[in-house]
Amino acid sequence: MPRSLIALGMLLTLGSPLHAAPATATLAAAPAAANNQRVELDRVVAIVNNEAITERELAAEMVRVGNQLRGSKRAVPPTSVLMQQVLERMIVERAELQFARQSGISVDDLTLDNTVRGIASDNGMAVEQFRAALAKEGTDWARFREQVRQEIILGRLHKREVLDRMQVSDKEIDDFLANKQIKSGETREFHVRHILVALPESASPDDIAKARAKAEGALKELRGGADFATVAAKSSDARDAIEGGDLGWRAIDRLPTVYAETVQGLKAGQTSEPIRSPSGFHIVQLQDVRGARDQVAKLTETHARHILIQTRDNVSDDEARRRLGELRNRVAKGESFADMARTYSDDKGSAERGGDLGWARPGQMVEAFEQVMNSIPPGQISEPFRSQFGWHILQVIERRDASGNVDYLRQQAREAIGRRKAEEELERWQRRLRDEAFVEILIGDNGKK
Repeated sequence: MPRSLIALGMLLTLGSPLHAAPATATLAAAPAAANNQRVELDRVVAIVNNEAITERELAAEMVRVGNQLRGSKRAVPPTSVLMQQVLERMIVERAELQFARQSGISVDDLTLDNTVRGIASDNGMAVEQFRAALAKEGTDWARFREQVRQEIILGRLHKREVLDRMQVSDKEIDDFLANKQIKSGETREFHVRHILVALPESASPDDIAKARAKAEGALKELRGGADFATVAAKSSDARDAIEGGDLGWRAIDRLPTVYAETVQGLKAGQTSEPIRSPSGFHIVQLQDVRGARDQVAKLTETHARHILIQTRDNVSDDEARRRLGELRNRVAKGESFADMARTYSDDKGSAERGGDLGWARPGQMVEAFEQVMNSIPPGQISEPFRSQFGWHILQVIERRDASGNVDYLRQQAREAIGRRKAEEELERWQRRLRDEAFVEILIGDNGKK
């Protein structure tokens, strides 16, 4: 069975699930056929600015999310709770896609084709085989491609509006490195669940009082023995509410700043009091702790070079792999790797240097490339392999121990702080976009903005 986009990790969006396709419903009914046959209309369940979300779209997304939860062995919330959370997620995503269109963000068919080809390849299939496998599962090919397109668009939107705007000061880095856990090299990980009761920007005293009461009500349920995932699913405003507020296993530097310190003071199974932040009120529960050690990990840098061949209309995956296999054989017989890279590599930047990528530290290369690079000894040339950029062969030239490198430690700190700040800011940005949109919900007890 093909793995989902989430399992593949092909698209870099801070851990969000596949998004619903943004088919725009027409609010006016089409004229009935000339023979006056009855036409079944698709009910509108919500309006987001000038677009509608239909009952069929909502039902399809609820089925998909339910299957995803069962596949990851998570409990599926009651139907009414699932519907509320899925619809809210669809509203936010629809508003984001509208904003992306207005901002001129789009994805051309060539980029989409290459991404889909990469997903198929990562599943060990050619595109047609992958398409047949999806059809066997009941997945419409056009809808799947549209989902992939939307994922790319949203990734680009989040990067432009949030990630590229993140700034990390030298003082933040100094404070991070001064943290006792970070300084000692301790690498404990914490399994955390959370609930967020969100506040609007410029919240009034009444807004704050209502949010605090809701958070205290959720905490009362938890203290009374209620399941955290169940309470999170119905009470949390965070995007992971459907998943029971589960943040998974995280090192301390990857926990949201607002409750990182609180988590360190909890014992496994304990739940915090409501924690106030600009975003609202948070409740966190520490599920478990693992993997403590008190020594700094060894840092190994790798000097490598590569040859890249990208797939396109006239270069299939098989053809790219075949060409690289031939180049590998020629190098094995004595021809120069550097000369082959200058002549044949599609990575023009490194091709000028004979494919030389310089010294690379852990995390600098994309995962597929780094895995192969770390698996072969110096002097050896890899078999052809695929990354999101195309097909490669690489050669490790040498390795060195760079443990304790101050510049590296500060760069790692900068990246860790940036990831944490970006995750927090992305959720705030999405809530602002939701608050600014015209939203009318047409199901449930009452329609609401």
